[in-house]
Amino acid sequence: MTNLPDKPVYLYNTLTRTKDLFQPLNAPNVGIYNCGPTVYKDIHIGNLRSFTTTDWLRRVLEYNGYNVTLVRNITDVGHLHDNDDTRGGEDKLEHEARETGRSAQEIAAFYTRQYLEDSDEMNILPPHQVPRATDHIQEMIAITERLIENGLAYESDGNVYYAVSKFANYGALSGNTVENLRLGGHGRVQMEVAEDKQNAEDFALWKHGDATRQMNWESPWGTGFPGWHIECSAMATKYLGEQFDIHTGGIDLVFPHHEDEIAQSQGATGKQPVRYWVHNEFLDFGNSKMSRSVGNVLLLKNLKERGIEPMAYRYLLLTAHYRSKLNFTDDSINAAQNALNNLRSDLAELPITEAPTAWSTEAQKFHAAFHDAINNDLDFPTALSITREAARTNKIEPAERRHLVLDFDRVLGLKLDTVVPKAPVTIGEDAQELVRQRDDARAARNWKESDRLRDALKDLGFEVRDTPQGTQLV
Repeated sequence: MTNLPDKPVYLYNTLTRTKDLFQPLNAPNVGIYNCGPTVYKDIHIGNLRSFTTTDWLRRVLEYNGYNVTLVRNITDVGHLHDNDDTRGGEDKLEHEARETGRSAQEIAAFYTRQYLEDSDEMNILPPHQVPRATDHIQEMIAITERLIENGLAYESDGNVYYAVSKFANYGALSGNTVENLRLGGHGRVQMEVAEDKQNAEDFALWKHGDATRQMNWESPWGTGFPGWHIECSAMATKYLGEQFDIHTGGIDLVFPHHEDEIAQSQGATGKQPVRYWVHNEFLDFGNSKMSRSVGNVLLLKNLKERGIEPMAYRYLLLTAHYRSKLNFTDDSINAAQNALNNLRSDLAELPITEAPTAWSTEAQKFHAAFHDAINNDLDFPTALSITREAARTNKIEPAERRHLVLDFDRVLGLKLDTVVPKAPVTIGEDAQELVRQRDDARAARNWKESDRLRDALKDLGFEVRDTPQGTQLV
């Protein structure tokens, strides 16, 4: 069955600060880059919100007939614990290796596997490309050389820095212009200028690596390793080109990471690299951002230990708009698990049949409303509500309802296609006679007798439902 006629897709664009009509560079092809995990620790459920949001964006665009290429990287070097503009910052992989006695490569491999397993359990579709930073050092060096040639970067004592003041559009994404930064608008330049930097706002493209590091590479500026931001510029450009459609990530990456990506990519090519920047909000935990520094990290395996399914967490994420903060509580996740169970139970009441060749008039209304919701900046709270109503409405035949809900789940990704219909209910002659009597009582508006007969049917083990066609037993 084909979708409804093409509908416009609108996305909130962090760059323009408006909800924009989505118009890809080379329709029907769409390129998306999603900043992936730094694989030095387990991925927590706050991180998973970002990857799941991008998964929904991909599914929505594919539902609309676009051919999507999704790239999500693995950061296995270059992401520093401290500010990456100072000489004292320590790479997160190197730090974990020093603390645990394992090699940085072993740590990266282990947590990459864990991340991939969690993604699979969350039913996040695999990206088309999963590049690792350590496999793209030469591409990072090439962009850095180009930035030096273009007068936007400079080498100093084995380090290479981006000269932020020389890029006129700096701050367009985040609002953190050079002037604002120097006034302390983001708190970034309240620090003293490192001795080898020209200005406090300049950021590292390449860092000098000393002999204590496990991960060093040769470069035109000596032995060292890449800065964090240059990694994504290099990998996005390699797999999606100098210009592509959508870049996604958590709201915390807007500055400095994504702002610096723009400066690097556009500084190297002279072209605006990304048309639409899509950022999801935080998952709050106890009314504070979930983070390791706060110490309130919760992993997917922790939910499973409490009897909460990964699909219940996915369901919970659907209940809040991706640009709204979502407060994670015991009550909210338990409610999501119960709501998912109820949706599955509703679907289990519906028979499996061949797909209809066309939607009925009533099904078309639900389909159009769902399609409008997902195309309206991924309005999944509304889309989920429509799905729940579609599963229960008596205005659509049961068999068609199943196909309608499963069509919606192509986007929702709740694995509803695994729900098996309940075995047919065997209704004996005694129960059939009570049903006839109850229908007569309801027709006569004898509600007391109707309730008595309902109780009698319940005693026989049946759940009684009132439908326009009369009493129904399940």
